[in-house]
Amino acid sequence: MTPGQLGTVRIGLAVAGLALVACTASPTNQRRAAPATSATSATTTAPPTTVAPATTTTAPPTIVAPATTVDPKVILTIEQLNAYVAEAAAFEQAATDWLLPEGLQPSAGGAPGFTRYVFRQTSAGVVPTLVEGPLGTQVRCQDPDLPCSYGDLKDLLRSGDPIPGELDLTPAELTELVSELDVLNGFLKAHADVNTACAEGYVSDRIQTPNMGSHFYRGDLFDNGFNPAEPEIILYALADGSLPNGVLGQCRDGAWDGKPMVLVGSAFLLPPGAVGVDHPGGFTGSLDNWHIHLNLCRSNSAGRDDFVTEEECDDRGGRFHPTIGWMMHAWAETTRDNQMGVFSMWNPTIAPVADPSNVFDSRTVRGDDFPEGARQSLVTNFAFESTIEVDAGQSIYFNNSDSVPHTVSAGSPDEPDLGAFDSGILNPGDNFKVDTSTPGSYPLFCALHPDMTATLVVR
Repeated sequence: MTPGQLGTVRIGLAVAGLALVACTASPTNQRRAAPATSATSATTTAPPTTVAPATTTTAPPTIVAPATTVDPKVILTIEQLNAYVAEAAAFEQAATDWLLPEGLQPSAGGAPGFTRYVFRQTSAGVVPTLVEGPLGTQVRCQDPDLPCSYGDLKDLLRSGDPIPGELDLTPAELTELVSELDVLNGFLKAHADVNTACAEGYVSDRIQTPNMGSHFYRGDLFDNGFNPAEPEIILYALADGSLPNGVLGQCRDGAWDGKPMVLVGSAFLLPPGAVGVDHPGGFTGSLDNWHIHLNLCRSNSAGRDDFVTEEECDDRGGRFHPTIGWMMHAWAETTRDNQMGVFSMWNPTIAPVADPSNVFDSRTVRGDDFPEGARQSLVTNFAFESTIEVDAGQSIYFNNSDSVPHTVSAGSPDEPDLGAFDSGILNPGDNFKVDTSTPGSYPLFCALHPDMTATLVVR
């Protein structure tokens, strides 16, 4: 099922619910009463020789239909919701997840590692920089209270405790997933020394990305498909826990010539040319996080990745990549157990070391017009944050980081209050600001997917 098809299914459910409401409230859909019979219509004259007997039957009392009062605001609300459903139903999702919907003009927003689409502001305007898969449901487990890390998953399997529903894993799938991660862990133990990677033909990109490490690639593995025993990328970081000020060393004659490095993790890379544009197979279950980078400038003089135009990248001496193939990080090195999830893009145990929630906040992408101190709430995986808290007067922006349209509408599916606030259709990447000048608790929902509800609390 394509993302568009998935969205259509969900939207269809919303249509059914809204149509029921419309049929009970819209005057154009009310049943008409049967027309009254005219006294002169279809009469038959009795023969003159026959006298009709007198009757004493009393005519039934006339039933007067009660006067109906229809609230124009209710009609307007229902009409508007139905208009949203119709508009969303016309939205055409790309046939594959890494391709963007044609004609999409989103604003900057999103959060790398947590959303389907990420858009950034550049000198050339807003450009896509990251698209996540898979095509279907994906579990982005980044809650430290859930067993999302490699160590946590192993402990859960050993314990025999019930698997949290949020992981969407059966016991058999958990067993297989841990087995696959154990295989990867064995590979990483054998490559703890960076010189081993160099001797086997891995090549450093000479960049250490914050909370991620430096990517050592082995190009001859790109066409071999997914194999947990043989990742295409090994991740190392400076042994002193610092971030480099410039480019790192490199592998020369099978040995590392730079500052001491320590193993931190691994990643997988499958180019579309080898596996196609459909989402590739991977680890068992729905936890793995395949993604594709777009418009990426690498290996510039500062030794870091950047998102600029190709011209600016060339001026900086970098290598511009319109796209990089399907990628997925896997943190199976036990000393770097990642509480943001074994397949998270970012690892808070790698420099700069930070609390997982702080890493999440720091990786949120905002447009250049995003006010200082503003709050951004991401709409992902067909869900709002359950409770969004802001101070009175603090700007709050809702960013649709999902793969289909949503709305941010005041009220509830049963009692919409679109006059208070209503975003209209938000396509992927779009932001919507809600007025927070008045303290209070404000329920909100998505008009397209009524099961999506939340509460905005203005303190």
